Amino acid sequence: MPTKTSPLPSVDPQTLRAFAAVAREGSVSRAAQRLHLSQPAVSLQLKSLAQATGLQLFTRTSQGMVLTADGAALLPVAEKALTALA
Repeated sequence: MPTKTSPLPSVDPQTLRAFAAVAREGSVSRAAQRLHLSQPAVSLQLKSLAQATGLQLFTRTSQGMVLTADGAALLPVAEKALTALA
């Protein structure tokens, strides 16, 4: 679970990319296409991240995937980590 000193547990960068892509695209399928991955692979990465953080990151709606408050708080941390890795 994220803490003040360590906002992200040890997470694979590809998992962070999947999370950020779904947040931007609002769809697991569109994020998967953008990342050149299968939809099940992206779904599995989201599940893995949710379990690692102990947070519900998205809500599924008829319009697609919507970030929860926890997901919205995690997104800038994930994007900063990805930028640092680039």
